[in-house]
Amino acid sequence: MLASIRLFLWRLINLFRHDRWDRSLNNELEFHLEMEIAEYQKQGLSSVEARRRAIIALGGLDQTIEMYRETETIPWIEAITRDLRFAGRIFRRNPGFYAAALLTLTMCIGANTAIFSMLYALVIEPLPYPDSDRIVEIYNLIPKVSAIKMGSGDAQYLDFKANAPAFAHLAMWQHIQFTVGMGSESVRLKGMATTSEIFDVLGLQPLLGRFFTSEDIQHADSRVIVLTQSFWESNFQKDPNVLERNVTVDGETRRIIGVAPRSIEELDSQVRFVIPLAPVEGISRYAFARRIYGRLKPGATIGAARAQVTALERKYYDVAPPFMRAAHDSAGLVIHVDSVQSQRALPARLKMYMLQGAVLFVLLIGCVNVANLLLARSNARQGELAIRVSLGAGRSQIARQLLVEAGLLTLFGVALGLAFACSALHVINRFTAQLLPTALPIAINTQVLEYTALIAFLTVCAIGIFPIFHVLGGSLFASMQHQSRSTSGSRSARRMSSALIVVQVATTLILLASTGLLVRSFANALAVDPGFQPGQLITAEIALPNGYLNSNGSIRFQQRLLDALHNIPGLTGVSLATAIPFKSPLGHSALWVEDHTARMSASQQDVCPVGTSLAYLDTMKIPLIEGRWFRTGDADKSHLVVVVNQGFANRYFQGASAVSRHVTFNPALNRGDWPEIVGVVGNVSDLHLEDSNSASPSYVYVPLAQYSFRNINLFVRSQLQIHDVSALLRKILKDIDPAIPAFRVDTMEDVISSSFGERRAILWLLGSFATIALILSAVGIYGTLAYDVSQRLREIGIREAIGATDKQVMLMVLRQGLWKVLFGLILGIIGAIQLTRFITSLLFEVKPTDPLALFAVSVLLLLVALLASYLPARRAARIDPIIVLRSE
Repeated sequence: MLASIRLFLWRLINLFRHDRWDRSLNNELEFHLEMEIAEYQKQGLSSVEARRRAIIALGGLDQTIEMYRETETIPWIEAITRDLRFAGRIFRRNPGFYAAALLTLTMCIGANTAIFSMLYALVIEPLPYPDSDRIVEIYNLIPKVSAIKMGSGDAQYLDFKANAPAFAHLAMWQHIQFTVGMGSESVRLKGMATTSEIFDVLGLQPLLGRFFTSEDIQHADSRVIVLTQSFWESNFQKDPNVLERNVTVDGETRRIIGVAPRSIEELDSQVRFVIPLAPVEGISRYAFARRIYGRLKPGATIGAARAQVTALERKYYDVAPPFMRAAHDSAGLVIHVDSVQSQRALPARLKMYMLQGAVLFVLLIGCVNVANLLLARSNARQGELAIRVSLGAGRSQIARQLLVEAGLLTLFGVALGLAFACSALHVINRFTAQLLPTALPIAINTQVLEYTALIAFLTVCAIGIFPIFHVLGGSLFASMQHQSRSTSGSRSARRMSSALIVVQVATTLILLASTGLLVRSFANALAVDPGFQPGQLITAEIALPNGYLNSNGSIRFQQRLLDALHNIPGLTGVSLATAIPFKSPLGHSALWVEDHTARMSASQQDVCPVGTSLAYLDTMKIPLIEGRWFRTGDADKSHLVVVVNQGFANRYFQGASAVSRHVTFNPALNRGDWPEIVGVVGNVSDLHLEDSNSASPSYVYVPLAQYSFRNINLFVRSQLQIHDVSALLRKILKDIDPAIPAFRVDTMEDVISSSFGERRAILWLLGSFATIALILSAVGIYGTLAYDVSQRLREIGIREAIGATDKQVMLMVLRQGLWKVLFGLILGIIGAIQLTRFITSLLFEVKPTDPLALFAVSVLLLLVALLASYLPARRAARIDPIIVLRSE
C-alpha cells in the first residue's frame, strides 16, 4: 500500500517537472541511439541506414517516449492537462464568443448560489443545538375560525410539565419589547422572557457566568438578566468583567449573571437579552400569550407527545364549564406538536422554494443558451475535428476535448459566480429581513459550496453533451467536404438548436407568468382602500415603565400627553390607540355575542380588540356607519361600551343592526354587565392586507381610558414635517417623565409602504430572474438565427439571384424563428397553468390561471422574440448575391 502511494506521488511530481523530465529522457534516448548507430556502422552500414536500423531496434523514438511517459507519469491527468491548454488557446482565439458564454454562466450560477444560501439558511439548515430534531413546539389552532397559529398558555404549560412524560424538559417563553437604559438614553430592544428550562431544552451552556435557575424565578426580588453574545459584544465590547453589573430594564434594575452563546439567537436574531418568566397559576387555559418548547425524551416520538397533550386537553374539556366547551367546539380548537425547525421555517418555506425554482429555471435557460452557442461552434469546427481524427485521434479523445472545454468554461463561471453571489448576499440580506425578520444574516457555507459544485457538474453535462452528440453522431470525414459557406450547415445541428430554443422559450414564459401574477396581485393589494386617510398622519410608539400600571398611572399619563399635544398649534388631530394599522400585529381574542333571543352564541376567536382614545375616529378619518363613537361619559366603568367595525357587524349579525347588542370577553360576567355595542364604523385594513381573509377583519374598539396599557401608539394629524413633530413629542415626554421615550416615529404612508416589504422583495427577486431569462431567450433566438443565416449564405444568395425579394427573404428567416417561439409559447402556457397553482397562497384577488397575466406575458415574449428574429432577417435581406456567389 505504501509503495503504491509512493509510486503515485512520484508520477504526480513528474507532471510538474515535465520539461526537465523530457530533457533527461531525450538525452538518455539520444545516448542509446548513438550507441546503436555506432554498432551498425561497425557492421559496414551507412550512417543513414544505421540510424534507421537503430530507431527500429529501439521501437521508435516517439513510441518509446510515450511508453516511458506512461510508466513515469499519470497518462489521463497529462491528457486532460493537454486538453486544458488547448481549450485555453481556443478561448484566446475567440474571446467575444466565450466571454458571452462565460457571462451567462456567471449570472446563472451566481444567482443559484445566492438563492440557495437563503433557502439553506432559512429552511433547510438544522438548528445549532444538540439533537435539534428532538426539540418541539406545542401550539394551538382554531381551524373553524381562522388559520392563524395561536400560542400556548400558562395553564397548559403547568399541566403538560406535570403530566406529559414524553418530554424530558419543557419551557415556556415569549418575546417582549423592553425599554433599556443605555447611559443617558433609553432604547427599545427585544428580549426574551422565559422559564429556566429553556436552556435545558436547547442544550445550551453559558458563554460567560451562569444561567438563571428556578430558584431565581421563585424569589421575586431576584432581578437577574442574561445577555446574548451579540449584545455583549456590541454594547460591552466583550468585557469579561460584565458580570454583576446592573442594567435598567423597564425602570427596574437587573443584575447581569451570564452571557448566552450566539446559538440562542437562532430563535430570534433580534433578541438582546433573556430574563426570567414565572408561570401564572389560575389563569384561563385559553390565554394563548406564550410559546412552549419541549425536548423529547430518548425514544419518545412527536406522535406520542401529541397524543399525550391531546389527552390532557380532552381531560380539561370534559370538566370545563358549558360555555367553554361551546367555545372549544365552535372554534374547532386543536393542539399540535411539531418540530421547532419545521415551524421556524414555515413562514419562508413556500416563498424560498418558489425563488429556488425560479433561479433553477434561469440556470436551465442559461445552459440552453450556452449549449446552443457551443453547438454552433462545434458545427463550425467539424472540419478541424475531422482532421484530428484522420491524424489518429480517437472519438473518445474528441469527446474528452469538448467536455474539457465545457468544464473549463464552467469552472471560470463558478469562480466568477461565487464572487457574484458574495456581492449579491449583501443586498439579499436586506430582503431576508422582510421574509424572516428573526433570521441571522446569511453567508455562504460548506453546504452551499457543495450545492454549487453539484450545479457546476450538471452544467458541464448540460452544455457539453449536445456538442458531443452532434459531432460524434455523424461522419466527421463527410463533414470535411461541407466545411464551406456553400452549404446550409448541419441539419441535425439545426434541429437540435431549434429544440433547445423551444425549451428556452417555454421555461421563460413560466417565469414571466409567475412574475405577472405577482405583479397583478401586488397592484390589487395596493389598490385596496385602507379605511382611513393616511395623508398628513404621523405615528409614534410609546412604552410606559411597569410602575404606570398601578393606581391608574397609565390613564393619567394618557390624559397629560393628550392635553399637552392639544395645546400645540398646527396639530389638527391627536389620538391614542393600542395598535397601528399595517404595523402592529393585532391580538386575537375570544368574544361572546348575545343575540336577539338573549342566547349566547359560541365564541368567535378571531376578534381583534383595539383600545382607542375619544378622538381616534376624527384623527384617523374613519367613517361612522351607524350609532355613535365614544364620548366622555364612556370612561365610566359602570356602563361598558364598545364600537365594532362593519366586518364584525356583517359577520355576526348578517345585515341586522349591531347597535344595542351586547358582547363580552369574559362570559363569567352577568349578562347585565356585558358591554353594549353603541356604534359601527368602517373597516380598517389589517397588517397583512394581501391575505385574502384579512381585508375586513373583525375589530372591537374599547375606550382606552377604561384600561391600563404599557404600550401605547400616538396618532398626530398635522401639516408639520415629521422631524418637527418628533422633536415636539420628545420634548413633551421629557417634561412628563424623562424615562419615557418615543420610538419609531413614522408617517402613516411610510408605514403602509413598509407593510408590503415582503411582497415587494419577492416580486423584485422573481422579476429580476424573469428579466434575466427574457434577455437570455432573446440572445439565444438572435444567436441561433444569426448563425443559421451565416451558414445559409449561398442558399440565400441563390434565392435572391433567381428572383426572391428582400421581403420574401426576411419572411423566410422570421418564420424560421417564430414557429419555434410559438411552439415554445404553447408549451410554456401549459406549464404555467400547471405550476402557478403552487403559488396560490401568495396571490391576492388573482387566480393562478388569470388569462390577462398569461396573455400579457405571452405578448411580451412574442414581441421580444420578434425583435430578436428581425435583426438576422434584416441581415439576410441585405445579402448581395453577386458577392456571395463570387466568393464560392
